[in-house]
Parts: sequence; C-alpha cells; structure tokens
Amino acid sequence: MTIVVGVSPTSGSPAALRWGAQEAELRKVPLRAVLAWRPPRPPGAPGGRPPGTPLTGVDVEADAEKNLHDFVAAALGADDGVECIVVKGSAVNALLAAASDAALLVVGEPRQGALAGARVARLVAPHVVLRAPCPVVVMPASAATIG
Repeated sequence: MTIVVGVSPTSGSPAALRWGAQEAELRKVPLRAVLAWRPPRPPGAPGGRPPGTPLTGVDVEADAEKNLHDFVAAALGADDGVECIVVKGSAVNALLAAASDAALLVVGEPRQGALAGARVARLVAPHVVLRAPCPVVVMPASAATIG
C-alpha cells in the first residue's frame, strides 16, 4: 500500500504534499507524487486547415518531471524517498491509475480565485472522489501543516 498525492502544475499542491508525507510517515508506507501532463497543441493554421508542423524542440515530459521534483522539494525540503511519477494524459485518469493500489489518495483544492473561471469538468477533486478505489482527502490550499 502507498499514499498517492496529486500535484497540480499550477500550485504544486504544497499542503497536499505535506499532509500526505506526514500521513505516509505515520502509516509507515511509501509516498507517491503524481503529476499529469499533456503535450502542447500546435498553433492553428489559417482558414480552418489542419495545423502545420507539430511543435519540436519541446520536451514537455522532461519539463514535467523537473517541475514535479521541484514541487516536492519545495513542499517537503527534499524528494528523497518520494516516488515521483509523471503521466501523460488527464489528471483524473493519472490519479485514478496511480491510486489503484493506494491506501489513500490526497488532492489539493483549486487555489483561491481559480474556481471563478473554471468549468466543473476541469476540476479534479469531484471526479476522483466519485471514482477512486480508495479513500480520498481533499486538502484546502490554505491548510497549514498538521503536526
């Protein structure tokens, strides 16, 4: 069993990471941080034609891996012992797959003001709460480290 924490590319999910790390330590189980990524869309071509050439020279997966390690290190001080996984695809599908063998899934709520322009379809927490194979904790973005 493991504890899985979803890491948001916009906030880094520091409260969720800190809480998940504390819970993993209490339960003496591994901590897995998961970040989903999607390739950038190529610019559209004029006149409704298919886009021109695909974007080259952009290693989005490597950037996502670096960002994940940076987020974990910023929240926990170091990523030693944290299994960091980047998954191509939607955040919901990435988290559900990563949590298939988890004891607990931890996600952060959207940052203050992020809900104003967000569509419900883009919100991760409601979707994983309904479909996760394990209990889910939704951490408020403003939560302090519990200890």
